[in-house]
Amino acid sequence: MGEGTREAQYKDRFGLGTPSDTYGTQCSKSEPLERLQIGDYLVEINGCGYTLKKGGQTLGTYKEATLLSPDRALFKLEKGMLLEVSPKGIRNILSLTKAGIIGFISSDGSLQYSTTLKRYQIEFGSSSDELLEKFSEFMKEVYGISLRAYPKKDRRHFIDLVKGSKEIAQDLDNYTTKAKGEWNVPFEYLDKESATMFLKCFMSGDGGIGIYQSSDHYRKLPLRIRFYSTNRKGLEEIATLLRQYFDIDSTINREEEEFTLNVATRAGKIKYIKEIGSFKERHIRAIERALKVIEQLD
Repeated sequence: MGEGTREAQYKDRFGLGTPSDTYGTQCSKSEPLERLQIGDYLVEINGCGYTLKKGGQTLGTYKEATLLSPDRALFKLEKGMLLEVSPKGIRNILSLTKAGIIGFISSDGSLQYSTTLKRYQIEFGSSSDELLEKFSEFMKEVYGISLRAYPKKDRRHFIDLVKGSKEIAQDLDNYTTKAKGEWNVPFEYLDKESATMFLKCFMSGDGGIGIYQSSDHYRKLPLRIRFYSTNRKGLEEIATLLRQYFDIDSTINREEEEFTLNVATRAGKIKYIKEIGSFKERHIRAIERALKVIEQLD
């Protein structure tokens, strides 16, 4: 998830092809008007875009949307946010790319937003080129900016991507507590797809997926899936996220100066590598090996 063009991401996410894009389109009063009822909400659709109404009142007009008839619609907002409409109501949720940014920052990144100290900075550091490229891609898509790269002189092939911006730091501060100290899972702004991306990016930065040697190779899946952090509360929130959206159980243990969350069961490990995964190349190779073992065992 999160790779390729915006159109490909929507297609992968919803299976409905490309999103509607009506920028620059001239409206015609003769164009047919379509209507979709979602609970108390009415979506009117024509060649110019989408109008959202409730009780006869217009709540907003949008130029891009993905309609998941009959009970869900997502409207594109600014800065990587989506407006979700369902029979339960409306709420703002993170797009895939913005959820990925927060997952990366929560693991191997930092956020500074202090009006007192006048510090406003977004940073992500890694020795993995594929993660640096992915974070840069996400920031470009959501905020339209490029990041400056700073090699760490005391660490072999370690790059810090940095952007100083009060506007971007203030925006991200609305969805994560990273600037205030410990990171958190932004439950309020996640659906299953964005939860998947948050987990995938956090795993890429501060996780481990690996095959280990087992004398019981043909009876048990020799795979470890772990998340690492000094923030136990954050790992407890990841455990909740795994259970809530994927029915994956986990355990948390203390190991020296940090905590480790382990996916607990064979079924949970298989579900994780098939539905969530990682962007890190080393993890991807381990997943491919594990899937081959699963085929042999099953």
